[in-house]
Amino acid sequence: MKNTSGPKALTEYILHLSKEKANKPFFILLVQGLLAGIYISIGAIAYFRVAASTADPGLGSFLGALVFPLGIIAVLLMHAELFTSDCMVMTAIYAGRTRIYKIFRILFIIIANIVGCAFIAYITNVSGIFNDDVMALVTATAMKKAFMPFGRLLVSAVLCNIIVCTGVCLAYSCQNEMAKITVLWLAIAAFTLSGTEHVIANAYYLFTAYFAGANIAFSDIIYNLLVSGLGNFIGGGIIVSGANYVLAYKDIS
Repeated sequence: MKNTSGPKALTEYILHLSKEKANKPFFILLVQGLLAGIYISIGAIAYFRVAASTADPGLGSFLGALVFPLGIIAVLLMHAELFTSDCMVMTAIYAGRTRIYKIFRILFIIIANIVGCAFIAYITNVSGIFNDDVMALVTATAMKKAFMPFGRLLVSAVLCNIIVCTGVCLAYSCQNEMAKITVLWLAIAAFTLSGTEHVIANAYYLFTAYFAGANIAFSDIIYNLLVSGLGNFIGGGIIVSGANYVLAYKDIS
């Protein structure tokens, strides 16, 4: 029986996905990137509505973490393109299957992800779906992230994408869709509870607070997204995919 789990099967599957992504028309990648940003923002909306409606902050964070994974589950099932999980296409570089410029073309999708988040952040404010309590929580979260020291922000982002990409790897290893959803749900709930820095989720938090008039400059947003994006790339593109490739490279056909 063919093995469908473990580093070898996972690495072969990621190489297959990398080839598919590299051959997609750039316009399709951009649209799928916009959708991924929108999906993550929808999960964030649910998180804040739940977390802010609970008197106990700890319980609110826990319950919010149970609904946040909706966004990345939508990314997986709807075949959208999310920067943080797409960092694992670096496996194709390690295996010598593609050229670096093709990988950067895929990872450029981060811009489309951020634009999708900014769009939802804008209409979140215009629609008025957040009451004062919810907006206060969003603003407090965004302010903490916007002014986080460089070293802490970078390391937190590395840890974030180790968690997220581990969850995606588990989902890739499952054959049944319900199993995919379950393992991804648990992993993303763990990421949410960890409070670590996810560049795309941060884009929604920061732009929502920014459009609401919080004391955050556009340069503060750029600072957070650049550093957290770099950390996410290290966590997913170097650590998770690199480690799995080291374990599997001798057996890759």
